[in-house]
Amino acid sequence: MSDHIDEFESIFKRAERERFVYAEVPVHSVALITDGSPADAAQARDQLVRFHERLQGVESWRSITSDQFANVGQLLERLNESQTDLIVTWRHLQERSLIPQHSLGVYLDVLTQTTSIPVLVLPGTAASPLPLQRQACDRVMVVADHISGDNRLINYGVRMCRNGGTIWLCHVEDDRVFQRYMHAIERIPRIDTGDARSLIREQLTKEASDFISDCIAELHDKGPNINYESSVAMGHFLREYRELIERHDIDLLVANTKDDDQLAMHGVAYSLSVEMTGVSMLLL
Repeated sequence: MSDHIDEFESIFKRAERERFVYAEVPVHSVALITDGSPADAAQARDQLVRFHERLQGVESWRSITSDQFANVGQLLERLNESQTDLIVTWRHLQERSLIPQHSLGVYLDVLTQTTSIPVLVLPGTAASPLPLQRQACDRVMVVADHISGDNRLINYGVRMCRNGGTIWLCHVEDDRVFQRYMHAIERIPRIDTGDARSLIREQLTKEASDFISDCIAELHDKGPNINYESSVAMGHFLREYRELIERHDIDLLVANTKDDDQLAMHGVAYSLSVEMTGVSMLLL
């Protein structure tokens, strides 16, 4: 009897599907934070608007330049002076003399963890910014280690891609975690290890694939005129994403930074932010 109940429960759980809901993301006000002068900020803003054409309708732009803050507390005070929907900045603000290779800098670390405002990180560093190469941002990649149910992440990715562009919805299952659980399963004689390995792998990738398929159907129906692509894989997340980024020549990465279980930035986003300094990133 218990076998039948377990089978019914498994079928019921497989039928449960998290649904994606498309929603337009408002970006009415943008704060550009820079080490440079007001003239440098204006030049960066002009370049940014040409690159991200979906920001051309922003109603309010303001610049926070190096003479307006000397520490993180002062910067947060400047940000809180008025409504801000999006922060734009670079890695390693006010760290021209010493730029750590394995960090984003204290300002960006704090911004991504203490505020709910999305942060658009431009290529390079504050001391050595890189130009935005393309005429327009039309190749966006949404990255996650658990994409199912993450409506905000996907909607922001769609918001930043120009009409006619392409967005990749991506999910990578960490093969090291999978192997750790399989190693435990192999020690349980009652479980057929071969069946468990193939069935668990299939189910993990199926959940992500099904959710992304639902997303694409919803976006085709209600979203903007964008091309939608899917990528679901199992492997080492940093290596897999690096290969995807290079293969598709991505202009912008969109990733979550907050983890419910820790104060530091989410591991996937942090590793990509440190490694992929030549690509713009939208950190949520």
